Amino acid sequence: MSGLCPKTLNRLQVIALVLGLTLLCVAGSTAPVQAQDDGEMATADAVAQRMMEAHGAEAWKTLPYLRFDFAVEGNGDTRIVARNLWNRRTGAYRIELPDSAQTVVVIQTNESSPGNVTGTVYKNGEEVTGDQKADLLKTGYQRFINDTYWLTAPLKVFDDGVNRSYLADSSDAEHDVLHLTFGDVGLTPDDEYWLYVDKETGLLDRWAFRLQSMPNDATPAAFDWAGYVTLTAPGGEVQLAERHEGGQRAILTNNLSAPESLPDDAFTSPTPMLGE
Repeated sequence: MSGLCPKTLNRLQVIALVLGLTLLCVAGSTAPVQAQDDGEMATADAVAQRMMEAHGAEAWKTLPYLRFDFAVEGNGDTRIVARNLWNRRTGAYRIELPDSAQTVVVIQTNESSPGNVTGTVYKNGEEVTGDQKADLLKTGYQRFINDTYWLTAPLKVFDDGVNRSYLADSSDAEHDVLHLTFGDVGLTPDDEYWLYVDKETGLLDRWAFRLQSMPNDATPAAFDWAGYVTLTAPGGEVQLAERHEGGQRAILTNNLSAPESLPDDAFTSPTPMLGE
């Protein structure tokens, strides 16, 4: 579901849930947004297009399956939050939560929205129903939105509702800086992102964000994108980052792989199968 807009959920709630602490904030250039002329808008789109090409946007369209973990690293410890498996052809998405109940959530992303999530939930190998199922499907959908955005944000800058502007005053010899705002989409349309695009490679080198629920004068939270991995797809190569480093902590989207095929029960098995 590569066209899904990341604005669907309140990211502050999701990220705070993951980190369990106040977001680390480091200084980032956040020049005020100015009205842009046609030339400036063309520059923003050109930088965004170059970034997408560097990350393998055309190959990404042909990638059938994606496997990765979402984890938080800090204080000498790494905590896996969710293990993810995505069938990008059908929209089926499997989340395994590393809890004592062996929770497995399978959602149909192509048929779901925040208020109506379609899927199946298992605990200890047994199907869950009722309110508990509804709550866990909602959690699974939040995981899908949050985890895939941390992994694939550079490939989503032309999604519907995304407004791009080029910050010439913030750009320098090493980076072109894009400022992302959003139209009337999702629950938090006042979120803002700053993308620092490496001028040499075209890859996303760093991002900063100020979320709608943060104070207007809050310093944006910033993370360096590192640990790039090359995935092979039928249409070429895709470049995705496994590490997002901010201060003393890091968000990991690691154990990345692009399987050529999956087991028949990849989205029906009621017990965990994505590894320890």
